[in-house]
Amino acid sequence: MLKSIKNEDWVATIIGGVILLFVILFPSVMQHYAAVSVLVALLTWLGYRFMGNRDRGQFLISFAAIFLLAWLSRSLTNIPFIKSTGFESVFFAVIIGLLIRNTIGLPKWLAPAARSEYYIKAGLVILGSSIFFQQIMVAGSLGMVQAVIVVLSVWYFSFWVATRLFRIDKEMSILLSSAVSICGVSAAVATSGAMKGNPKKLSFVISLVLIIAIPMMYLLPWLAQLIGLSEEVAGAWLGGTIDTTAAVVASGKFIGETAEKYSVIIKSAQNVLLGVAAFAISIYWSYKGTNSDIRPSGSVLWERFPKFVLGF
Repeated sequence: MLKSIKNEDWVATIIGGVILLFVILFPSVMQHYAAVSVLVALLTWLGYRFMGNRDRGQFLISFAAIFLLAWLSRSLTNIPFIKSTGFESVFFAVIIGLLIRNTIGLPKWLAPAARSEYYIKAGLVILGSSIFFQQIMVAGSLGMVQAVIVVLSVWYFSFWVATRLFRIDKEMSILLSSAVSICGVSAAVATSGAMKGNPKKLSFVISLVLIIAIPMMYLLPWLAQLIGLSEEVAGAWLGGTIDTTAAVVASGKFIGETAEKYSVIIKSAQNVLLGVAAFAISIYWSYKGTNSDIRPSGSVLWERFPKFVLGF
């Protein structure tokens, strides 16, 4: 039993759950970066050791450097000029990572804690707690039906365009389709985790989503007002069209309080589908990944299934 949970998926899920527990029990303490850094460092180090990795003190040193870079990425978004443009911390994190990789390369001392999927999976478990089901149900069953229809239609159309018109490989096409149809970066990350995808392709999709979200954040509210949409309809349009949640909230504010409310409801309803989408994609990819006509057994499917989706 213990051996079966000594893998990254289960460990990341447990870490995400423990962090959420601390947020619930000690909300005031978890508002401070120092407390968060100590807790996350301790949990990730324990998880690292639990998975059977040896450590001579390098992990915590490299983790401190990576946490500092993450803090820098987040701090940049608080600069007034950058804040007004709508760029998110993820964008700067990707840029910093690309600069390091393509200039000096990843230093050996930084390698032990440079485990992007490890943190991403734990982060997705935490992300699940930010979905407000009560807020979603304000729109009733029709709001949820609308979200399902939009996600399915946009996903399939995007996949068809990517594979048939642009001849993009299936892995990249699935990443792109999930990102543009569900919730942008989070969907791309969850999909990549479900497929055990190529990190370079994931970075490309994340950058593309974030860059495109910026002009859409300003353009769509202007178009909504130009064609005379009501705030309710405009908010639903923004929530179903713009890929990142932060950009959805910002664009809704440009129109009004009602538009902001409806945009968040629709985007939250789409976010709920993230776990379902990751589950479906993992099943599809398990069958495809066998490269044979023999269907994988239930135990094989369970082994390949991304456990962090359960935490989400």
